This record gives sequence, C-alpha cells and structure tokens, in this order.
Amino acid sequence: MKHTFVVKESRQLKPHERSMLHALYPTGQIPHLFCLPVDRYHYTGWFRNEPVAAVTVDCKDFESSHVIHLSDIIGKNRMMLCGLIDWVLFQIRLESCDCTTVSLHLPSDAPDDLFNSLKNIGFLPCLEATSYEFPFVPYEKTTFEQWQFCIEYPETHGDWLRNRNQYFWLLPGATPLTVRTLDFLHRRQTIFYSLKWKGTVVGTMYGEIKQRQLHLHELHIMGQHEFVQEGISFFQQSYFNKFKETELMLVTASTMQTHVLHALYEQGARPTPASSYTLLKYLTPSTTT
Repeated sequence: MKHTFVVKESRQLKPHERSMLHALYPTGQIPHLFCLPVDRYHYTGWFRNEPVAAVTVDCKDFESSHVIHLSDIIGKNRMMLCGLIDWVLFQIRLESCDCTTVSLHLPSDAPDDLFNSLKNIGFLPCLEATSYEFPFVPYEKTTFEQWQFCIEYPETHGDWLRNRNQYFWLLPGATPLTVRTLDFLHRRQTIFYSLKWKGTVVGTMYGEIKQRQLHLHELHIMGQHEFVQEGISFFQQSYFNKFKETELMLVTASTMQTHVLHALYEQGARPTPASSYTLLKYLTPSTTT
C-alpha cells in the first residue's frame, strides 16, 4: 500500500483528528487551533494517517503590505516539516498576483539542520531578536532639556506608524507594521511611545505592562552611539518617574540594532533565554497562461 503526504487545514479536521494534533506540540505550547480568525490558517501534514508537521499561516497583513507570517512550526522530522512549508509557499504563489514577503519565526534553540533545510527552500536568515532584563539604574545626568517622552493615542497612531516603518528591517520581525496590526495591538492594551529631541521624533517603541513589569516588544532610537545612549537614559528616567511601581523592564532588540544593543549593555541590561530568529523569503507570482 502506498502512503502519501496529505495536507489539511485545521478547520477541516474531524474531531478525532483534532485531538491527535496535541501529540505534535510540547505541553503548554499548543496554539489556538480551532478559534482562528478568518485571515489565519493552521495547516498540518499527515503521513500514514498521523500528523507529522504543522505551521500557522497569518495573512492579516497580506492585503495591505503583501506580507505573510509563518509561526508555530513543528514536525517529527525536518524533511516532513519543510515539505509542508514548501506546500504552503506553492499555494501562496498560486494565489498571489503580487510579490509577497514570507516571514518565518523560529526559536533560538531550533536545530541547525532545520535552519539548513529552510535555507535550501529559499529562506534567507535575517536577524535574531533577544529579550533583555533592563533594570532602573542611577542616571549620570540630572536633566534632559531637549528630550520628550510621549505616549501616543489613537489620533496620533498614524504618525507613530509612519515613523516606526522608516526602519522596520532593523526591528524584531523585520517587516512593516500595518494599520490593522496596530489597531489589533491597541485593543490588547498595547501602549505606543515616541522619543523626541528638540521636537523631532527620533525613536519609537511599543509594549505592555504585565505584573508590574514593562515589556517593550520594540525599542529603537535613530542616531550615533552617544545620542542613543542619552535617549535610552532619558527614557529610563522618564518611565521610572511616571510609573514608580514598575520594578523592571524587559526590552526586545534585534542583532541589527547595533547602537541600541551597546546602549542597553552599558545601562546594565542582561540577556534572557527568550530569543527568536526571523527568516525571510521573497515570492514572485507564478506565471500561468
């Protein structure tokens, strides 16, 4: 009897097949598979009537920026997982009339042979993002007369987004944010900030406060090292003065943000094990006659 590799979308699975997917994921890491938004899909690869690979495909940014995000990837072996991802890429090319960027996120402890296999199907290593514990420390300056720390509100989110997307390729994820994604983050109580110097925006960040900690998912300041160092010191002081009960910040930064990383280290930041890689693949539409 010949066995074939079959791809199924989670919405199409029978009840007993859905329960079988739990065996693919480590305990506590099972994604939400069956309450998916209309623009998110969870595909599984099956062999000999068993699930052997899975990937989540997020298309929320496709219409506005032609970006598709792949995450929650897992497989019993790298060949089957890459076979599933290759199938997804083929479908994207068939259905798209425009050039499309596919972003794939991997945890830092992913095996080396998986990285190599993804390179073989055209993914380009882009950057690594790491979360840093960022304590409140004494400040060398007592005043920052030229600096401003601003919380952005819905009326100014458009300006924040334009400033942020000027250097999106340096930031964790390496893709532009869209208005739709920003609105989604805002509904989840995400806070957006800008840093200004002499009235001009020189930095953007966003994050959320959880359990007396500020989690900054992005922080970026444009400029040379000394300027970035001063901006981060000002942000530290301003944030501590506004939210005195906050004990610690967690800041995520990428390997492309050289000046930011140097400034974080000089201010006492310590890397945590929480890190991930972003890989990108650029797809051109298939030509059919």
